[in-house]
Amino acid sequence: MKLKNRKKHPLSNLFRLWQKSYLWFFFIIFILLRLPSLFEPLSYGDEGIYLVLGQAARKGLVFYRDIHDNKPPLLYWLAAFSGNFFTYRLLYFFWSCFSFLVFHTLAKALFGKNKKAILISLLAFSIFASIPLFEGTIANAENFLILTSMIGFLLLISKKRSSLAHFLAGVSFSLSALFKIPAVLDLAAAGIIFFILADKNFKEILAFWRERKFWFLLLGFLTPVGLTFIYFFQKNASHLFLKAAFGQNIPYLSSWSQDQAQVASLPLGMVFRGLTLAGLILGLFFIRQRLSLVVKVSFVWSATSFFAALLSARPYPHYLFQAVPALCLSIGLLFTLPKITRPASIVLALIIFLIFNQFDYYYYPSLPYYKNFYQWIFGQKQRVDYLNFWGEDVSQLYQAAAYLKSRTDTKERIFIWGDKPTLYPLSERLPVGRYSAAYHIKDFDQNYRETLTALSVNPPRFWVVFSDEEQSLGKLTQLLRQKYSLIKTFDSIKIFRCNHL
Repeated sequence: MKLKNRKKHPLSNLFRLWQKSYLWFFFIIFILLRLPSLFEPLSYGDEGIYLVLGQAARKGLVFYRDIHDNKPPLLYWLAAFSGNFFTYRLLYFFWSCFSFLVFHTLAKALFGKNKKAILISLLAFSIFASIPLFEGTIANAENFLILTSMIGFLLLISKKRSSLAHFLAGVSFSLSALFKIPAVLDLAAAGIIFFILADKNFKEILAFWRERKFWFLLLGFLTPVGLTFIYFFQKNASHLFLKAAFGQNIPYLSSWSQDQAQVASLPLGMVFRGLTLAGLILGLFFIRQRLSLVVKVSFVWSATSFFAALLSARPYPHYLFQAVPALCLSIGLLFTLPKITRPASIVLALIIFLIFNQFDYYYYPSLPYYKNFYQWIFGQKQRVDYLNFWGEDVSQLYQAAAYLKSRTDTKERIFIWGDKPTLYPLSERLPVGRYSAAYHIKDFDQNYRETLTALSVNPPRFWVVFSDEEQSLGKLTQLLRQKYSLIKTFDSIKIFRCNHL
């Protein structure tokens, strides 16, 4: 006997519509959370440095040789392409939108038909990759490199996994490293997942280096790095490129851990985290045949990206942004393992809590950030108050920038002593010398020799000093007192003019 067609539950059609439209629903959430970032003032110091180098490149200067920072050059080239802060943020906005779509594709490839895991991981990414908690609104290196790393993993989990796919994956991971060096650990994660934890016998795994695909992956990684080295070699800056982008990052990584116990000249905490990472990988190796690909990717990528984020032990939330894709996949993974969902959720939450507690990460509240934006948009807050949400001196920065811009020529350089390099791109002027921030001069210019020479050979008409850094002028104090006079003050910003120019 045939059963009569049962009436469908009235919510079933709604659920089907949701399944088809969930991507757009989460994408709208993602866009709404990111929209305020396009209207932020230029107040974040690192973005100021990126734009200084970008501005310098547009005027023909060569990174590291003529203008300095201690990151690889890809971020600066993007800043140069953008030309100004708004365009730079707009570029990041569209870059992030593409990152969202790539993450969705990656999650679908890993979770397959597990719709629930895809939805949860995508919702997590929509939130964690956007809100101020991990500085998702700021265009830092980590915020760009997650896209290229995700593309690398996506190429490696493709069904064909050809030599070309491995080469292109290597190129993608190389681009990540050209944003920031710790992204090399994303390449390490890929190597561990697809060669060390491959479902093979022990003898075959030990001989992974004989596989052609492994060398194509490595060749792909070395190609952009090699081409970048050749570029700077032609510009007579290869040694400075290697020193700044690679060499200077080693003491930088350990500079906040100098008071800790050392093991083989490395901070004890870093050694402990490295041993923990090695132990985790070793444990996964012995049960590798029982693990699905999504488990391997989520566990290993999370572990290596968190290790990369904690290398310097510095409490900057954007360091953790590198771990966001793997973290969101791990959250989605919890829903593929129903028997251990609760304990795994507790362990994951505990790990994140311990990281924030141990390293005392700066906390950027999210709700006040969005409240400030919408109050300004709907006319409930004046622009000055809106700007000062990012600091009481932000409106003064804009006033000082307008003052300097109106009194200098476009090719004229100025000198700023302080850790607010945003004043350079706001005034659209370049610094005298290679350094755009006081901490760069303190860290990289021994005894201020290079800076003193630059100020003597090309003395600027205008010299800006921030009150909170005035005591650290050191050898520059005498030059300032002898040749410059205070002509304007914007709260904590003092502007001096040369007596002879």
